[in-house]
Amino acid sequence: MDTNLKRIRHIFGSRIFARGEKYYREGRVLGVVKIGNKLHAKVKGNRTYEVEFDLKSLTSICTCPYGINCKHGVAAFIAYSRGDFVDGDAFLSSLKEKDKEEILKVLKDILETHPEILAEIYKEEDVLSYFKGYLSYEDALKLSKKLKKISKEDAWSLLEYICEHYYDFGGFYDDYRDMDYGYLILGPLFEAIERHLSREDFDRFFELLEVSDVPDEVYDYAYNVLLKNAGLFREEILKAEDMSVELRASLLARIGEREKAEELIMNSPLSPYEKVKLLLEVNPELAEELGRKLSAHQLLIKYFGERKEHEKVIELYIESERANYLVEYVCDAIKSTGRIEVFGEIQKKERAEVAFLCALKLGLKEKIIELFPEIAKAHIRGMPLRNEILDALTILGDDLGPLIPSIKKIVEFEVAKKNRSAYQFAAELMRAIKKVKPNEYDALVKALKKKHPGIRVLWELLDER
Repeated sequence: MDTNLKRIRHIFGSRIFARGEKYYREGRVLGVVKIGNKLHAKVKGNRTYEVEFDLKSLTSICTCPYGINCKHGVAAFIAYSRGDFVDGDAFLSSLKEKDKEEILKVLKDILETHPEILAEIYKEEDVLSYFKGYLSYEDALKLSKKLKKISKEDAWSLLEYICEHYYDFGGFYDDYRDMDYGYLILGPLFEAIERHLSREDFDRFFELLEVSDVPDEVYDYAYNVLLKNAGLFREEILKAEDMSVELRASLLARIGEREKAEELIMNSPLSPYEKVKLLLEVNPELAEELGRKLSAHQLLIKYFGERKEHEKVIELYIESERANYLVEYVCDAIKSTGRIEVFGEIQKKERAEVAFLCALKLGLKEKIIELFPEIAKAHIRGMPLRNEILDALTILGDDLGPLIPSIKKIVEFEVAKKNRSAYQFAAELMRAIKKVKPNEYDALVKALKKKHPGIRVLWELLDER
């Protein structure tokens, strides 16, 4: 398998990847155009969805209910990797060789075939109208394209409006998809500001970061842009004594005033833990020394994990009590260094479900089999682990024999819920059993029909394939 396809399978998950692959084979990709580092595609699902795939990060956004890193994105990328795409960059370059009349003819042909393009170009909309009421993910996608042409002044004005009315329009969160989409709006706004950044903008950043009751995601964008361009504001930073310790220390370090930043942090009223956190951005060596003394290992694991310092992550993890949700950095370190023996530390320190997720990420079949009974119990107790269970089945393939007793318990639990999504999940599990142990499958069907004689949907779902 192509290296990028393997990475996408890892990023998107094996279950979604398999569905995207199936969509591609079924011819559901209606068209892919590559422009720069982006793929723009249309993929047929329950309806036709628009996909934007980032070739740098290997992630996608889509107008489907799933929204991010979905099967439609996988299908679009597979089409691209197979050469089934139009090179938009080459097309645009070819126009440079044509005269005015030829270009006008090309545009005319495009507009006659797709008249909706012209309607969209000339459609005038008030940007603020998108924020009257709930701002949906679909509206954010549309608005994101419009904001790419916004002026710096209008960007600042819209940011001020967003901060003031953030909770009125519901913020940038879709609870149906469990997805944040602030980057669709905030990315273009801060790009517009950064394109024409001047020293006069420092006060506006200061107000946004220090004075306003600014939403966290707006703060993060503003902080990163200010930090990246700190050199432009050197004089202002040196004079800004009324700025918070957290912000000023980071900015001082960025303009080369590390000793001033360290002194500011160490003499501040911040807690020892907060000092470690801030020192990591100023003097990682000093922060590591202090962090080890304070047993702030999780903070250090996150910092060094983000910087891919894998041996350091493993060293810190072995010293720590546990990593909890930060164990993903430990998994990355194990994968990079090949130090599989560290998985024993994960099993010893973390909850069974955390260790199971690591085993999935590392593709450790024996550990998946060993931990699966505990995962089945956790799922039945109410911890939603459907995707993880299906990923385990995909990794194990035909080696499901030892798992079948636990899978059957999950099937019985799901069928007893008597709703369609539970039946769909149960059907996928039953098909997996049928593939490796037809006799076990037949016995399970017989038992379920006897215990639940009134159900029909499950059998319909099983008959679909």
